[in-house]
Amino acid sequence: MFLLQMSGVPGAGKSTVAAHVVATHGAVAVDYDVIKSAVLDAGFDLAASTKAAYEVMYAQARHVLAQGHNVVMDSPCFWPRILSEGMEIARSYDASYRYIECWIDDLKLLDERLRRRPRLRTHRRGVDHPPVDLGDELVDGAAMFRDAKDRVQRPSDNYLQLDMHRPLAEVLPEVDRYLKP
Repeated sequence: MFLLQMSGVPGAGKSTVAAHVVATHGAVAVDYDVIKSAVLDAGFDLAASTKAAYEVMYAQARHVLAQGHNVVMDSPCFWPRILSEGMEIARSYDASYRYIECWIDDLKLLDERLRRRPRLRTHRRGVDHPPVDLGDELVDGAAMFRDAKDRVQRPSDNYLQLDMHRPLAEVLPEVDRYLKP
């Protein structure tokens, strides 16, 4: 079994890679944005929804591993606890810990991806357009994405960083090789 922790800025391709891993490797995706959107829909405020969504994501990952299934934790991985919690969950279920960072720095390409993807309540609407719950005021997306790239947490070794400027046909075979036992 493995627990794969996804990482990267919004729009970098984490969910696309996660969907491939689900389809190809029989994993179950535990998606932070799906959970947080549901928590917001249940009436939690933004601050409480973030904490609740991560706790649900961790609990769901444990539950799925306990059933003997591979897990993909799909979140940006911006805080040290997210990284350490993923490693601890894998260790406690004797699962192999894997980590894939989707890397991209082309803001024009990111903006195109953010604008055209099917959008959940928690998704950015564009590089300069925050999620709907944060209002309609434009933000300095370039500064936000630079900061986000610097905040990504990653393990000290044994991780895969994918250059998501490249076509998926080139990227996904790297994922498959990395996940082979």
